[in-house]
Amino acid sequence: MLKIRKSIITKPVPLIKLIPNSITLLGLVTGMSSIKFALDSRWELAVYCIIVAAIIDGIDGRIARMLNAASPFGAELDSLCDFANFGIAPAYLIYLWSFQQYEYKVFSSAVMLLFIVCMALRLARFNVGIYQPKQDKKTDYFFTGVPAPCGALLALMPVMIDFEIGTLLNINIRTHTITINIYLAIIAFLLASRLPTISTKNLSIKPEYLSLAMILVAIVIINLIIYPWYSLPLIAVIYILSIPICYFFKHRGYW
Repeated sequence: MLKIRKSIITKPVPLIKLIPNSITLLGLVTGMSSIKFALDSRWELAVYCIIVAAIIDGIDGRIARMLNAASPFGAELDSLCDFANFGIAPAYLIYLWSFQQYEYKVFSSAVMLLFIVCMALRLARFNVGIYQPKQDKKTDYFFTGVPAPCGALLALMPVMIDFEIGTLLNINIRTHTITINIYLAIIAFLLASRLPTISTKNLSIKPEYLSLAMILVAIVIINLIIYPWYSLPLIAVIYILSIPICYFFKHRGYW
């Protein structure tokens, strides 16, 4: 007969401790809403949902640490939400946007599943790393493989290019299905790879450059708000180009 274990929570939990997990679930709802908008062919709103989910993913952990509410449950919940938001949702969005009309849908479905599998592997490796001591200080400045939110936004770059840049150049990006398939497979490889990618968590700025850095950040934010579909693809290209530079710096010991 199955025995039900008693809950290990024996004391009342302060409501403030529930805030980080609530924010994580808000990110899940936002990210998965992209599928609903994609089914309605409201592509911009679908992409916006994943962008907002990525922003929420970047703050929920910090809020948990600020409130002293970090827990193994929160870490596991965050990982599951990341898989849904940055693995399933982007793949399904791209499939509906371009692959659904493709003659060889089986091939596109395989690439979509490859992306989802590689996202799961990336998150599983990250989860294992949480509980392992750091053996190399270089890991403070690099991620191993492309992080989940970045991978999702990179995967969506063809969709974002199609919104305004494609129209400007009179190119229908979504009809170039073979190219999109190859591109998505490359992003999947980068997710599961052990290539070093830039991490800004521990980067520091000298006081004399602080004003310049703040001005540059302000310029980037303004452009992201006013011209999101030009700025995001540009940032994505810069990020991809930074990967070989990170590899060189890490393995040559310059960082």
